[in-house]
Amino acid sequence: MNYDHPSSSWKRLPLRWYVFFCGIVFSALILLACPAETTPDSGNDIPLSGPRSIQITPKDSSLVLQWTKVAQAQGIIPSYQVYYNGTSGAPANAEKWPESITSNDSQLVQATLTGLENHRTYYVWVKAVFEGLGVSDYSETTYSIPIPPPTTPVSLNVISSEEMLEVKWDDGDEHASKPKVAVTYEVYYQAGSGGSAPPDNTPLVTVSETGAVIPGLTNNTPYTVWVRASNTAGKSTAYIKGTQTPAVQSGPPTTAPTSAPTVEAGDGKLTLTWNQVSGVPGYKLYYNTANNFSSATEFPQIIPANAPTVRADINGLDNTKAYFVWVQSWNSKCTTKDSAPQSANITASVQPHPKPAIVWGNLTFELGTATADYIFAQDLAPSVFFPDGRPNTDRLTRVQETALGDLFTDAADWYIRKKYPEENIDFVFLNGGYIDNALQKGTITTGGLSMITDPDSRNDKFLFLTLTGTQLKAFFDEVADVIHTGRGGPHETGFFGVVSKEVRYTIQYYKAPEGTTELSGDAAEPYWHGIMKPGTLKINGEEIVDSRNYRICTTDYVAAGEWYTILYTDGQDKRLINTPFWYGVAEYIYDQGTITPYLDGRIKVEGGVPLPAPWVPGDRIKE
Repeated sequence: MNYDHPSSSWKRLPLRWYVFFCGIVFSALILLACPAETTPDSGNDIPLSGPRSIQITPKDSSLVLQWTKVAQAQGIIPSYQVYYNGTSGAPANAEKWPESITSNDSQLVQATLTGLENHRTYYVWVKAVFEGLGVSDYSETTYSIPIPPPTTPVSLNVISSEEMLEVKWDDGDEHASKPKVAVTYEVYYQAGSGGSAPPDNTPLVTVSETGAVIPGLTNNTPYTVWVRASNTAGKSTAYIKGTQTPAVQSGPPTTAPTSAPTVEAGDGKLTLTWNQVSGVPGYKLYYNTANNFSSATEFPQIIPANAPTVRADINGLDNTKAYFVWVQSWNSKCTTKDSAPQSANITASVQPHPKPAIVWGNLTFELGTATADYIFAQDLAPSVFFPDGRPNTDRLTRVQETALGDLFTDAADWYIRKKYPEENIDFVFLNGGYIDNALQKGTITTGGLSMITDPDSRNDKFLFLTLTGTQLKAFFDEVADVIHTGRGGPHETGFFGVVSKEVRYTIQYYKAPEGTTELSGDAAEPYWHGIMKPGTLKINGEEIVDSRNYRICTTDYVAAGEWYTILYTDGQDKRLINTPFWYGVAEYIYDQGTITPYLDGRIKVEGGVPLPAPWVPGDRIKE
C-alpha cells in the first residue's frame, strides 16, 4: 500500500474551502455507493443520496434522531422526511412524521419524534428530499425504545473489607414493579462524611449492574458512598447514601461462592462466572483434568471482586482435554490453596473447544450479548454555554472517554495480541469518529456491529507502526490539540483520541474567557485546543522513555496523517493487515460471548466546554 502523505496545506486554508472540497468528494462517493430513487421524469438515472447512518437516542416518550447532513444535488440543499413504525421493521407501512426537517450550519441534522409510547420498540427511516428533483431511498433500518428517567435506587448496603468497600443496591424501578430503565449507575465515594449529594469532583465508578467494588481504599478510614441511576432520558432525582470503614481482615475467608461457577468453553480457555461473596476482595482459580483439588494447578493471577458477578478466563488449556475447575475466596491472609479449602467450589468437567468461524456475509450472525446499552450521546444541564441545557447533539466518543471507545480499543488490543503476537504492540489508538452509533443491550450481530462503525470507515484496516518515545510524546501533543467544542459535531472533533487500557492521560483545556459563551470563532479558540497535563501521560503505568521504541496499532486512515502528521512523517516499520478494524472487535465479542459497559478513567478531561461526569471544570488560564 502506498502511504503517500496527503498535503497538510489544507489546515492553513479557510474552513469554507475545506468544507466545499469535502462536500464535492463526499457527494461523488455517495452517488457511486448508495442506491436511491432517481430523479423523476429527468430522463436519466442519477441517484439522489440519503442519510447513511441514523443515530437514535431514547428519551421519555420520545426519540432523538441525528444524522450527518447530505450534500446538495444540482445546487439543491435537501430537507428530510422521517418515517417510523411501532409494529415491524419494514418501511412499507411506516407512518410519516408530519414535520419536514431542515438542516442548519452544523454538520449534524436533528429531529425529535414525540408523543411515543415508553417501553415500545420503534423502527425509524429517513429520506432526503430534493425539491424539484426527487427523494432518496430510505436509510437503513434503525430502531430504539423510548424510556423515562430512572427511579432512585433503594436498599443500599455497603460492606467493608480490607482496603475496599463492596456496594450493593436494588434498582428503584424493579423494586416498584416497573420495567427497569437504568442503563448505568454512578457510584461516588470520598473519605469522611458527606451530605445528601457528593461534592463536585468526587471520584466515581460507573457500572451497569446493581453493585460495585471500590478498591484501593485506606483501612480504618470511614468513607461515604452515594449511588444514583442514569440513562439517556436523564438521571434519578436523588442519590442513596451509605457509610462504612474498610478494615484489615482477621483471617482467610471461609465462605465460598454459594453455587458452582457457570463455565463456558472457548478456544483453549474456559470462562467462569460466579456470584460475588460479600466482603471477599478477590479469588483464586484452580483447574485439573481429574477431580482432585489437592493436585490442581493454580491460575497465576488473583481475580479481583466485581460485584454482583465476577467473571474470569482460564487460558492456555488443551482443547483435547476436559477440566474440573475450582473458585476459592481469597484475601491477604491466604498463604496456600489449603488455607481455606472449604471456600473452594467445584463444577463438572468441561472441555475447551473453538467456536465455528464467523460468517461475515451473514448480517444476522450472532456474536454475543451486551448486558446493557453502550451510550453514544447524552444531554447536559444548563450552563453558561447552553442556557437552556444542551439537547442530545453530542457524539461522546468525540469528546471524552466512553464505554464504546473502551470496547473498540480493548477488543482490538485483545485481537492483535492473540492473532499477531509477533507485533508486540504497546497499545491501540483509534479516532473517536470511527464509532458512529450506540450499541444496544441484547443480541449483537455482525450487521448490527458494522452499523456502529462510521459508514466511511468500515473498510479501515489494521496498521502497525513504531515511534520513539520522543516522537510518541509529540504525537500525544497532537492528540491533546484536537479541536474540542464539547458538541462532538463540526470541524475535526472526529479525531478525538480513543486508547486501549494500557494508556492513561489527562487533557487540560483553558477556562472560557469571562463572559464568553461562543462555541465557534476566534473567541472560542482558547478553549478549543488542549494540552497533556504534565505528569499524567503513562503507558502501562510508566512514564514514556525518550529513547525507547513503542509499537502502536491503529488504522490505515489514521496513519495516513490527515490529522496526526507524526504518525505519517515519523512512523517506522509500518505493516498493514488486510483486515477491517471492526472485524477484530467482532472477534473479541464472539470470543467473550457476553460484554458489559465499563469505564476505567483512562482519559480525563479538565476545563473547556462542560461535559458529563467525570469532567472537571479546571482552572488553566490563557495568558
